[in-house]
Amino acid sequence: MMSPNRPGGAWQWFLQRVSAVLLLVLVLGHLWIEHFLHLGSRFSYQGVAARLVHGFYDAIDYALLVVVVYHGLNGLYHVLTDRMHRGSARRTLAIGLSLVGIATVVLGADILSAFLTPHPWFLL
Repeated sequence: MMSPNRPGGAWQWFLQRVSAVLLLVLVLGHLWIEHFLHLGSRFSYQGVAARLVHGFYDAIDYALLVVVVYHGLNGLYHVLTDRMHRGSARRTLAIGLSLVGIATVVLGADILSAFLTPHPWFLL
């Protein structure tokens, strides 16, 4: 349970719920596109790569990546800081989790961008 005295606690609580709803919509969209929309076609690397060339499918996967990372790390932060009383420990944890989140999104975007260009943008 989040402490009501924490600065920004209400916004973080609200954004966690918004990201949960976005996760539900994006996961259902991803499952529909990848598994049901092209029901007669074979599931292969080439088929997935062909779908990722289209901007709409790509946008869903990038959005899913960002929302999953935010939702997971924000939830982990709140579980770990629920009983922490020192602000410096919270701040250190927040910075560490933010760096992990940024690295995860950059590497995930690098993997997704491999379908768009011959060379991933991160390695250029």
